[in-house]
Amino acid sequence: MQGEKPEKILMVHQGGVGDFILCLPAFGSIRQYYPKARIELIGYPRTLQLVESRYYVDQGKSIDQVGFGSFYLENGNLGSTIFRFFTGFDRAFLFLQDRGRIFSDNVRRTGLKEVFSIPPFPEKGRRVHVIDHMLSSLSSMGIPQGGRIPRIFLLEEDRRFAEAWLGHRDAYNGMGNGLVALHPGSGSRNKLWPVENFLDLAARITGDLRVNMILFIGPAEREYLGNGLERMRSVSPIWAEDLPLIHVASLLDRCRCYIGNDSGMTHLAAAVGIPTIALFGPTDPKIWGPRGERVAILRKNLDCSPCTDEELARCSHRRCLELIEVEEVIERVRELMCGKE
Repeated sequence: MQGEKPEKILMVHQGGVGDFILCLPAFGSIRQYYPKARIELIGYPRTLQLVESRYYVDQGKSIDQVGFGSFYLENGNLGSTIFRFFTGFDRAFLFLQDRGRIFSDNVRRTGLKEVFSIPPFPEKGRRVHVIDHMLSSLSSMGIPQGGRIPRIFLLEEDRRFAEAWLGHRDAYNGMGNGLVALHPGSGSRNKLWPVENFLDLAARITGDLRVNMILFIGPAEREYLGNGLERMRSVSPIWAEDLPLIHVASLLDRCRCYIGNDSGMTHLAAAVGIPTIALFGPTDPKIWGPRGERVAILRKNLDCSPCTDEELARCSHRRCLELIEVEEVIERVRELMCGKE
């Protein structure tokens, strides 16, 4: 990558929340290398709000709005609107699986010559962290590696929202030891710590530690946890459901600790910078683990864990998660809240 640095850069990302947050160090490296460039990101609106006008990206645009469906077809019919959109971009970075280079070839057909594909995941069987994998890919393109910890940059308006939201719910009344965040869900049923354990944990947090708890709930939890989720209402005085991600981040910023499964929410908590406890079972934390200044990953070193997708499909139990005891989670909460490593 020699010569004059471009003035306008396009990035494309199509992953979920966790995958998106793991891309933040790569976004940051691009921003550091092109500090004066205008950077636009095409992605999903739910995640764009985490980066738009927040250091990484000047403007975000919904992938549905752009109409990228034809880019997945070999020699797809792109249309004049697509061509006009790409006019003026100097370079594109595509954070997506591009089998057969169909997507990147279609981007080049718009007239954009410098198009770089960064596979968001390492090759199967290669135990390298996703963040390190993407930074290494950028390094091979001449872009120096920046920080390796994802970061969410909150604005004053975000903090005002959190203060008002918590104040409206009397979050600090009755308990003097602050707030703890709990998220019992995940994008996959296979990554869920038993809901009975979360119920016990929630009762211990509010009873033993004398802290209020915020329970974060999204659509997946409604589907996966069912009645168990409703039972948690009895031990959760603060219920946060279906909030925009930037509002979730602003509330997490007010918490002393977070506990959750291997999920996008757990990556978000770590990126906000609060002490984070991640409960891992079948997935490999060496590849997918959240990164932060104070992150504790709890898992059991069973012979079968981590496992492949094929092994997971055949698994009739989740002992790798069931063996994580409530008491050891509580102990890590105490350590993190007291500032111990």
